[in-house]
Amino acid sequence: MTTVRITEAAAAVVARVRTQRSGPLTFTIDGGCCEGAAPHLFEHAVITSAAREVGTAAGVPVYLQSAMIEPYEHADVTIDVIDEPLSEAMSLETEFGLRFVLREAAAVPARGRSAVEG
Repeated sequence: MTTVRITEAAAAVVARVRTQRSGPLTFTIDGGCCEGAAPHLFEHAVITSAAREVGTAAGVPVYLQSAMIEPYEHADVTIDVIDEPLSEAMSLETEFGLRFVLREAAAVPARGRSAVEG
């Protein structure tokens, strides 16, 4: 099962977006075209039946797009935010010169094995 968290900074950005939008907000995690796997915040998002809801972040439902379901099935991810004034993403936080990013927790090694970089 995917675990989704959000940093206080990212939650504050969601709150800021809410002050300027009146429609329902949705996070989607997808592969994107340029930035790799990333969370995107949309208003009035159209969610396909192939997407899977995996939790909420700052009261906003979070969906994995179909191509992300298998790779993130057991992931522990955190939605964070960074300054990026030139972002071309269509996510709502870019209006403030910011971009949401996905941070993954380090994998926990199986019992009896140590985590070693090869």
